Formats: sequence, structure tokens, C-alpha cells
Amino acid sequence: MLKWDTVKSEFAWEGSWRDICVRDTGLREWGAATKAVRAAGIREQFMVDGVTARMPDDVARVFEKRSETGALWTLFVTGVQLNCHFFDPSEIEFDLDPREVTGQAQLDGIIGFMLLLSEATISPTLLTPENMHHGPIIRTTPSGEIDYISSEGFFEEAARGRL
Repeated sequence: MLKWDTVKSEFAWEGSWRDICVRDTGLREWGAATKAVRAAGIREQFMVDGVTARMPDDVARVFEKRSETGALWTLFVTGVQLNCHFFDPSEIEFDLDPREVTGQAQLDGIIGFMLLLSEATISPTLLTPENMHHGPIIRTTPSGEIDYISSEGFFEEAARGRL
């Protein structure tokens, strides 16, 4: 596992969220991911238009109603809230507030969740800056590999207006 001291700068607050994503997915991967989350016993909440509801067993139903309603699936992993807005079936995406990742326990929880998604979807899972899914900070694979790719000052440059 990665050490908090190695990656803590990646979670420094500069005004944007971080995303956990699995790219190039379809309803099969979504179904596998939701099944894995439930089997792991991760605390979850599902809301439709701001009202708590039961998430359908078949995630395709969420996407069918996506143009009519706002769905939010929230998971709670070691004190970190992960939010899924069901933007598109072609990508599983959860966002998180980096200020909630404050130490080794939260980092381990996030990486454990990423490994769960990788194994369930048989695809790499990425932790990226918000909406920058081409530039992973951390990548996990279905075989259990964990790669750290430093953002190398990305956020400092952005804060200075150089990007």
C-alpha cells in the first residue's frame, strides 16, 4: 500500500474535487460494481431528486430515468464520502472532497475501494483530479497492482494560473 506521507500533497485543497473512475464501461461493469459494493458491506445511500430511495437492483433502470430525475449514490468509506451521479454508462465515476482524506486510514480505504472496483469490473480504476480522467494520480488494476503517478506540481501551476 501507498504511504500517506508520499501522497498527501495530492489531497491538498486547491478548490477542486478528486474523481475515482473506471473508463470504457457498460451496464455489465456497472452491475458488477454495484454487486461488489453491496457484497463488501459498504454503507450506502441512494437518493432520487433529493429524496432517499431504494436503489434498483438493475442499475440500467437508473440510467433509463436519468433524463427525468437526478440520482445520487453515496458511499461512505473510512470517513470519506464518495458520490456517484450516474453521468454516463460508459464510465463509472465517484467524486470526493480531498479534504476528507486526512491520513493513512482514509487513503487505505480509498485504495481498497479502488481495488474492489478494479476486481469487479476487470478494469483499471483511476484516482484523478476532477474531470481529468486522462491524468491519473493513483491507478489500481484487477491483479491488485497499485501505481502512484505524481501530479508533479499540477495543482500549484493551476493555482498560479499557468495552466
